[in-house]
Amino acid sequence: MSQSAHVVSVGALADFRAGLCVFADEAKNALTTLDMDIRRALDWLTGQLQHWKEEARAAEDAVILARNELARRRMMRISDRPPDTTEQEKVLARARAWLEHAQERLENTKRWLWALPEEIRDYEGPARLFQEIVESDLPKVVAMLGRKIQSLEAYKQGQP
Repeated sequence: MSQSAHVVSVGALADFRAGLCVFADEAKNALTTLDMDIRRALDWLTGQLQHWKEEARAAEDAVILARNELARRRMMRISDRPPDTTEQEKVLARARAWLEHAQERLENTKRWLWALPEEIRDYEGPARLFQEIVESDLPKVVAMLGRKIQSLEAYKQGQP
């Protein structure tokens, strides 16, 4: 009694193999893109740290100047009534708001610069495993599928 396999569609296996090849290429590209994005994010944060340090220093200087101008204006008495310091108080309030904003951004940037490397480490472990699969295991699977497809094609044609 002879046993034979009923192979209907070797083309489906070939399509699957082709899909694996496309997936492997796209996965490699995605991993490379993610690595570049991570580097850019770190570089950007480093630049932001310097920017917000400079902004905070400039805002501190503006607060000092605004305080000095307000104090100078308060000492200028023309008559018995105190001088109008409304404009100087507005300038001081804006300078303080600018300083608060710059300090908040500086602290946020420092926090992210501290947290991001740990997040990157958490990403890198699984990413390396995935990269090994894509670069090592998938080519082996693609090659094995190629051999199986050839064997099935030969079998379908009645060749031993």
